Amino acid sequence: MEFNGTFLATIISFILFVILMNKLLYKPIRRIVNERTDYINNNYLFADKNNKEAEELVTERDEKITEAKDGARLKYNEIVEGYKLQKNEVIQTTRAETDESLKQEYDKLNNVSNEAKESLKWKMNELASDIAEKILGYRSEVQGFDNDSVNNILYH
Repeated sequence: MEFNGTFLATIISFILFVILMNKLLYKPIRRIVNERTDYINNNYLFADKNNKEAEELVTERDEKITEAKDGARLKYNEIVEGYKLQKNEVIQTTRAETDESLKQEYDKLNNVSNEAKESLKWKMNELASDIAEKILGYRSEVQGFDNDSVNNILYH
């Protein structure tokens, strides 16, 4: 191999070409690639940060919803229990009042029944005497009129 001036000029021109290409083409391209890489990495970090914040907000929201549901359920159960107690009190009061009213009415009915039976008992004696007078033609008291038999008929 011969080393002549052409070879030396080619080497010098290749070195100048590499230096010139490095300054004009490779450095700006590397700078743009590095800027884009930084931009992508920053956006990735920002998106990751926002994603974590969103997950925290979702978790916080779910906790608040769960607390609200639990609180509402407890309040509902308290209200239902209150109404059950109130219902039971009203039922007991109404039953007591109804029982008392029924007892009073039953006593009144027994009194009226007993009064009617006593009235009928005395009228039976008069009726028996009237029947005997119509059949016999004169008024006479019915003999052997048994009050126990009349009581047995009327009260049983």
